[in-house]
Amino acid sequence: MHRRTVIATTGITGLIIGAVVWATLEPTGTQTVTPSAAQGAARTPAANDATGHYTTARAIADTLEAAGFAVANLYWNDLTDTNKDITSSWDVLITETPGPAPGDSGINLFRNHEAVTKWADLSKSAERVAVIGDTWAVSLASVGDDALALSRKMAPRIAQVLGGTVVE
Repeated sequence: MHRRTVIATTGITGLIIGAVVWATLEPTGTQTVTPSAAQGAARTPAANDATGHYTTARAIADTLEAAGFAVANLYWNDLTDTNKDITSSWDVLITETPGPAPGDSGINLFRNHEAVTKWADLSKSAERVAVIGDTWAVSLASVGDDALALSRKMAPRIAQVLGGTVVE
């Protein structure tokens, strides 16, 4: 009887841990962006603050947060299996102010600038809004009229902050 209790307890503990990990990693349940306490009030950086070169999605997200954007739910997306030009792909929620986000955005890191250009052409042909740099792209939420309107509004400022170019 004692052995069954230990096995049952271990199984229940595993289920609880699995549920907590799933809730932590599954982003689709949360669509509201809340800024971190350190973010403070929105501020616009000087036009030449951004170098335009980023090697991580976290660096892009941090730069956006420092400029006053609300950034949340940055998590890895396994697009690298379907597109070998993408070295790293992340889903993220981006808004200019805390509150509901119109949908997921993405941060993609590419092998080289040619891969970014090729991706940008595909993005444009799909009528998406994005900001691109030397080896990175921020693909803004573009599904639905509200998302597209917000992304078109945010894109020029994101480009200024990151030192990138708007493509749509």
